[in-house]
Amino acid sequence: MRLMYWLLFSIYAANYLDRQVFSVLLEAIRKDLSLGDLEMGLLSGLTFSVAYGAASIPAAIWASAGNRRNLISVSALIWGGATVLAGFASNFVQLFLARAVIAAAEATSIPASHSILSDGTQTGGRVKLFGQFVSGSAVGGLLAVFFGGFVGHQFGWRVALVCAGFVGIIPGILLFFLTSEPKRDYGGAHSAKAGKFAILQTTIKAIFGNRRSRMAFTAETINQIVLASAVSWYPTFLVRSHGFSQIEAAATASFGGLLAIAGTIITSKVLARLSNRNRVWLTRGPAITVLVGKPFSVIFLLADQPLFALAAFIVPAALSLSTYPPTFSLLHETVSPEERPIASAMLLSLATVVGLGIGPTMVGLLSAGIGGPYSLTTALLCTQAIGLTAAAIYWFAPEPRA
Repeated sequence: MRLMYWLLFSIYAANYLDRQVFSVLLEAIRKDLSLGDLEMGLLSGLTFSVAYGAASIPAAIWASAGNRRNLISVSALIWGGATVLAGFASNFVQLFLARAVIAAAEATSIPASHSILSDGTQTGGRVKLFGQFVSGSAVGGLLAVFFGGFVGHQFGWRVALVCAGFVGIIPGILLFFLTSEPKRDYGGAHSAKAGKFAILQTTIKAIFGNRRSRMAFTAETINQIVLASAVSWYPTFLVRSHGFSQIEAAATASFGGLLAIAGTIITSKVLARLSNRNRVWLTRGPAITVLVGKPFSVIFLLADQPLFALAAFIVPAALSLSTYPPTFSLLHETVSPEERPIASAMLLSLATVVGLGIGPTMVGLLSAGIGGPYSLTTALLCTQAIGLTAAAIYWFAPEPRA
């Protein structure tokens, strides 16, 4: 199981590498292919989020009763291969197709991975395990900075995409040949008897028919608007407000990724212990971590001195991913074992579509509408209020029944 975990972790990190490296290389690709900002915006945001959302649920239904190991391996090969092919693209249409394939393939792997990790674990262990696993997204972000920044700068964006694609292909091959599908202590008969889409209906009913899980699901989706806005706009904010170079902004993003890894692992361990004693911490914990980060986010956005801003940046960066592990754990407790991949897919697909679709676009529209030298700062401050809404929903989620 240890080998299985680390291969799944590597694939998850590669998932975020291939997802984010495009953003790092955005300007180089735009100039080389003579594309406009609208076209690049479609490639980096809307195309990815729509394809991701469309593929996530059908793949999760398959994972609920099918071979999850094979599904993850094949998806890694597909998105890695599509990333490699994107390195040979010569026009917008080819990049559009590659990005859509990457998004659809990546959407299929995470719910199946969550299902494997969740089997055989209980509340505290599941929170801790998800905390370690979710930190893989930050590892992928660091790799994206390396491949997009260093490799892209030295050898060009095409070489960077080809190299990034192979990083996903290799662990996918290893997973297929070195591991086997874990045995389940449940048969998946639910979907076999009632039809493959009936399990989707029962999963939706289980999550949204339970007020606690419904509120946690809603809170995490809202919180992703803030996170997506920060990931997309903070580097630009540092360039505009503090005169950072692109390299300095990328280095800050890397530093934030390291903080997110450490913070997610630490907070998940703490919440694992607390939730073993009282499961109310599966919602109170995320509320507290969001609230703790807000004052520091405001200081980061309003500070005049770069060093002061970076010092304040430490706390929200460290807590940026800490809401995911307890939320996934709560959802997986609410549904049956065979419904777990669908529960993960529902949250991930909606969070991706809402977060990427609304967050960065909303900040851009607000900034353009406000105008002036502090327009971006004001727009980003407005998103913090959305985060407070998420914290309130988490906090007021009802306590679990005894």
